[in-house]
Amino acid sequence: MRLELVGKPEGCKLLRMTIDVEPPLVPSSRIRSLSIRGDFFAVPEEAFDELERKLEGTTLEELGKKFDGLIGQNGLECLGITGSGLDEIIQKELHNGI
Repeated sequence: MRLELVGKPEGCKLLRMTIDVEPPLVPSSRIRSLSIRGDFFAVPEEAFDELERKLEGTTLEELGKKFDGLIGQNGLECLGITGSGLDEIIQKELHNGI
């Protein structure tokens, strides 16, 4: 199941996510692949690509927490994007889908 999500959560810039998840669409659905794009900045960019790969296999409900943890582990500097912002966009989709 493919999700195309767009939002501007509080404290974030415009975010666009393409997420392939295992059906059904529930908080415990596992992420098969993930692409996050938008008006935010991440330095170094290559480390952000690696972060996206490391998020594969994560559940939708764990995404924000794991995202924030990986930022620190990978030495990334991110402006305009947060794990809680990703969670907010996903929660809206889960609420609409259920």
